[in-house]
Amino acid sequence: MNIKSNILSPAFGRKLTTSEEKEYAETLKNGRNKLSGGNSNTSLIMPSSSLPQLSSNNTGVGNIATEESQKFFDFAKKYWGINEVQLLPVGQYHSSYGEYPIYSGTSMDLGNHLIDVKSILPKEEFDKIVNNNNLKDRVNFSNVVDFSSVQEKAIKNLYESIPEELKKEFETYKTENSKLLESKGIFRALTEINNTADFNYWNDLDKNLFNEDIISVEQREKRIKEVYAQKSKTIDFYKFKQFLAEKSLKKAKADLNAKGIKLSGDVPCSMSFDEVWSHPKAFVKDATIGWDLPALNYESPEAEKLIREKFNIYAKRFDGLRVDAAWSYISPVVKNNKTGETTHKNYCDKIFKIIEDEIKKVKGNDFDLKNIKYEFAAGPEVFNIFDGNTLKPYVKDRVKIYTSDYISNDWGSVDNFVNTRGWSKDSFMLGMTNHDSDIIKPSETQIETLSSILKIPKEKLQTSSEFLKAKFAEPMSAKNMMLFFMNTLGMEGRYKDNPDKTLNYTAKVPENYEDFYHNALKNGKGFNPMDALEKQFVAQGLNKTEPKLYRKIVKYRDILEDKTSETQKIPYLKYCTIALGIGALLYGIYRLSYQHRQKQNT
Repeated sequence: MNIKSNILSPAFGRKLTTSEEKEYAETLKNGRNKLSGGNSNTSLIMPSSSLPQLSSNNTGVGNIATEESQKFFDFAKKYWGINEVQLLPVGQYHSSYGEYPIYSGTSMDLGNHLIDVKSILPKEEFDKIVNNNNLKDRVNFSNVVDFSSVQEKAIKNLYESIPEELKKEFETYKTENSKLLESKGIFRALTEINNTADFNYWNDLDKNLFNEDIISVEQREKRIKEVYAQKSKTIDFYKFKQFLAEKSLKKAKADLNAKGIKLSGDVPCSMSFDEVWSHPKAFVKDATIGWDLPALNYESPEAEKLIREKFNIYAKRFDGLRVDAAWSYISPVVKNNKTGETTHKNYCDKIFKIIEDEIKKVKGNDFDLKNIKYEFAAGPEVFNIFDGNTLKPYVKDRVKIYTSDYISNDWGSVDNFVNTRGWSKDSFMLGMTNHDSDIIKPSETQIETLSSILKIPKEKLQTSSEFLKAKFAEPMSAKNMMLFFMNTLGMEGRYKDNPDKTLNYTAKVPENYEDFYHNALKNGKGFNPMDALEKQFVAQGLNKTEPKLYRKIVKYRDILEDKTSETQKIPYLKYCTIALGIGALLYGIYRLSYQHRQKQNT
């Protein structure tokens, strides 16, 4: 039995062999292009913090620049065909009641979690961070991002004795980025001086330091000199961490680009409070937009300067951008914090034109604006993208991001967007879920819709696994498709909104992710692109018009899901049995011959 098991095991339920990888990749690419009309884009939504780490390197927080992360992207490209990684926000995360919300991060500066500490720290310092991590299977933010963390102390030790080569790079970085870094460094110094990050509680001089209606330029310059004299190391250390994070992110982008993968960044709609402090005329005083975020005064030149600065930075860091809550730039709802009154003004695409103009200044006039994706997923009471049944002109040709969380006969599917509403295929991005989605569960509305689109009997879609497969299959015909890492791997649970809040945002790709993924597929979970293609090909009749491609799709679907039809198994088993029989016969002949010779010798 052991011999038979070893012979049979490579034939069924295995990972792709090296010789199969090229054909698999071509089959996936050709299948997607056939469904989407060509030049398809597949984006993996990935928080850097959730990337896998080897046990020996597990600081608690994943990092996009590490070797193990780059290997994971190789895996994702090989099996899922991704050509883009969309990072969730990369700002500085802050603890809020025991959790670290990704959108609590800073607007323009980078979080400590982006620093690839393994590449810059002495081994003994790096090992201290790893040894202090008591969470092996989930993200442990406190070990890395907190100002009192082991990683923070290790980076401070490095700062105290910067190697000469690194020091030269750091000095160049400070010179080239002084405009961004200066006010932010001073803000952190004043936070220490005033013992709070809420500048509303600072003394009048510090609180209004950049408000020229109250504080003169001479007063400001004098105060800044005093702050430098008192807290120069605080300011410089902040800049040093930004330098290291920027250096790591730049390396990660170069590594991804070398694989043919673009790096896209998530641009939060918010501004940070240090930006409110240093650009007071850019904001509506004592007012907020949704989520209690500061409200930009879009009527002011200062607001335009700040928006340009923000998108200039993101354009330099990334190949493409996801604009979070993009509708808030068109139609912000501004609430007066004192009176509770709200104002609602429609700026159409005034702000988008500013954003796109600034990005082209960085990328060049030939930059394809389709690389900017806008999140318009808001209720019609906040922002309605339609005039009657027609898309508003400033929404029509921009790439709109949606999920099929609310799929119905009238919304949330490629079929509805393209065939019913007349959207062009390159004007939207669609995914099954994203980082905000609930756990996927079958519902009658969605079952009915998927059954109609994919031509699968409704009864079959009642089970969780078949419903999940249909949900994965539906966006495959989108030109721009997005995948959320947890669903794709078949990971259980939520990314956010867990009953235990400390689990929010802490889901992490397991170290043995490849085995984990293949086991998930066997159990009816995870993303099998070939199963999704097969369903779409049958629904659209491509199995008949493209039979050769369809046969390859079915072949690799079965390999990934550990399925082989009986007509395939029986001949293989027959050949194995014959081979074993012949082997046994030859061995018997050999034994008889050997015994005969022994007798003759005697």
